[in-house]
Amino acid sequence: MSVPFVEVTVESGSFNESVIADADGNFTVLAVPVGRVNVHFNVFGFEPVNLQAINVTSGREVILNISMKEAVNTMDEITVVAETNTSRPLNEMTSVSSKQLTIESTQRVAAGINDPARTVQSFAGVATSDDEGNELVIRGNSPRGMLWRMEGVEIPNPNHFSDGEGSSGGGVSALSTMVLDNSDFMTGAFPAEYGNALSGVFDLRLRNGNTSKREYSAQVGVLGLQLSAEGPFSSNSNASYLVNYRYSTLEMLSAVGIDVAGGDIIPVFQDLSYKINVPSRNAGRFSLWGLWAKSSAGYASETDTSLWEFRSDRFAQSENHGLNIVGLSHFIPLGSNTYLKTTGVYAKNSYAVVEDTLDFDANRTVILEDQNVYNTFRINSYVNHKFDARNVIRAGVTYELPNYSLLSRDMNFSTGTMEVVVDDDGQSTAFRSYGLWQHRYSERFEFNVGMHFTYFNLNGDYAIEPRAGMTYNITESHSVSGGFGIHSRIEPISIYLAEVEENGVMIQPNRDLEMTKAAHYILSYQCVMNSSTSLKTELYYQSIYDVPVAADDSTGTFSALNFSSGTTNRDLVNEGTGENYGVEVTLDKRLSQGYYYMITGALFESKYQNPGFEVRNTRFNSNYMASVMAGKEWTLGSNDQNILGANIRTIWRGGYRYIPIDLQASNVKGSAVYNYEEAYTLRHPDYFRVDVGISYQQNNPKWSWRISLNLQNVTNRLNVWGTYYAADKGTIESFYMNGLLPVLNYRVDF
Repeated sequence: MSVPFVEVTVESGSFNESVIADADGNFTVLAVPVGRVNVHFNVFGFEPVNLQAINVTSGREVILNISMKEAVNTMDEITVVAETNTSRPLNEMTSVSSKQLTIESTQRVAAGINDPARTVQSFAGVATSDDEGNELVIRGNSPRGMLWRMEGVEIPNPNHFSDGEGSSGGGVSALSTMVLDNSDFMTGAFPAEYGNALSGVFDLRLRNGNTSKREYSAQVGVLGLQLSAEGPFSSNSNASYLVNYRYSTLEMLSAVGIDVAGGDIIPVFQDLSYKINVPSRNAGRFSLWGLWAKSSAGYASETDTSLWEFRSDRFAQSENHGLNIVGLSHFIPLGSNTYLKTTGVYAKNSYAVVEDTLDFDANRTVILEDQNVYNTFRINSYVNHKFDARNVIRAGVTYELPNYSLLSRDMNFSTGTMEVVVDDDGQSTAFRSYGLWQHRYSERFEFNVGMHFTYFNLNGDYAIEPRAGMTYNITESHSVSGGFGIHSRIEPISIYLAEVEENGVMIQPNRDLEMTKAAHYILSYQCVMNSSTSLKTELYYQSIYDVPVAADDSTGTFSALNFSSGTTNRDLVNEGTGENYGVEVTLDKRLSQGYYYMITGALFESKYQNPGFEVRNTRFNSNYMASVMAGKEWTLGSNDQNILGANIRTIWRGGYRYIPIDLQASNVKGSAVYNYEEAYTLRHPDYFRVDVGISYQQNNPKWSWRISLNLQNVTNRLNVWGTYYAADKGTIESFYMNGLLPVLNYRVDF
């Protein structure tokens, strides 16, 4: 819904220009100098919006899509300090554990590789599972609990080189920042419109193309080539297009001896993302958008048996990933206070992995095969109605139809035969609905309350999930917030359809497995120090229940809370529990006066319990983490039109936990024997990484260029990934994550 006649003021040094938006909320400010500018939006009856340090370049027009909240006017209210609005979540129904991720900040983060998931690893309570991927471990939860959304609809994992079933990350994002708009990232007590998430939500938005001029961009770097184009279809229409294509190979890094993927088959990926926006006079606005991605990697076995030193020399693996998402959205106002948005999505994601081994006669034997394909149709529709400045309701439904073709086999080395884990084709359905209400008692106090419902047709399981949140402004600069929610997540379909042989008959023991559930409780305090700096502290507690655990587990270690991807045909029961609790602190200064910083810290515990066993640490219970991210910009040139930037990021956390190897027993047996009595009592050494980046942007009269160099792990520290038993040495050895990784890019905008 548009807000008419807003006063828009742009400030930069001596430049100060104000314009009034038209009746549709559109505005244009001409002759803005290049460099950083501040933009202010004011109109009677709405809370002001202030944006700081917006980067204006000569190669691209700046397009801002701003939402404004109607003011609650009462005589006794306070005036809240005008904090920079890029710090607030875009979804106004959120109360706690949510932060807006701006695309500009993503491009600044040292070694962020323009990847939203790598960027938020600097946020409090958020860690990476390893250096090679961008999976997110949030508050000690398994990465499997993550939800990805695009344009308001759930989508498959939008990353290259995923780890298969249930994986929420990959080697690199398949989405370019050239097409992304500012988005929300959430870490707990999500509003009622979000379902199928336990640990976090990434609510991605795509921007519209420029409606006034055609613009192009080209980038080349060590990761490959990127091309993008956007603009209006014609001068007589507000319809626009935006398209971005990337082709990437790690061959250049491999040529200088940097092994990113741990294999000798060079990883290759390509992706295409797009959005076509077509507004109409009376029928609303239509948007066609999508993402296509393809990637492959692997490693080869050593065919010369005389060169074999380790058992791994005999093994080979190939992996191929595919993703295709096509969405059609329709937005239409229904009067001045109501709108309806409907989105239909088709999503296909595929994952194929084959592993084999050679014997001493060079005969090749397949030992693992995964061939999984999902074709899913989703339709989502919701209505939003504002009764007045105090009351807003939103209600929606989602229907999804997943079609699947699943095959997973692995070798039983005891019998020398391939055993089927899952082999099934078919379809299922799921239905979700929600409703939520926001009431603003005053400018000081507002609350959000709602309910989410999920029904999974494959086994008839359902979940009813109440949600609530509140915010109270104590003074002009101090506020407290609270949030509560019940949340659930459906397991990958392959878990339900996994099969085992029982009395000569193949059965599916997990067909009736229920959803894992969690209750989130969060209390937050925020102090806004000035328009660009804030201090935030959050306390949280998560009670996790109905966790799938193995019914026949004699070790007490098999819990869904301890793994991040994969499938199993073990008999699972919903008898496990877990809990996470901790405190997080964030001191955040957004870019102003030429510099920024964000300092975060977290102390937490992450526990699980299987029936009949004591409470144990989860695999991801690293207990503490901290990060420091900072950057500085200098303006250069006769008119201060060019920008030199330097950025640094330091990440430190406790090591993840593991099941130790019993060396004495392993030496007797000749293979690894694990000490399950001490499972997850020990941690790997602390994880520590320093990233740095430097960039230079030059603005010419009609085009601009930017060169950047980012160094991930600039100290070349080798963080421990895991341990293994080296039978040939009779010792326990460690294997490590990546060392120094340089990323050089050159981009031209015109």
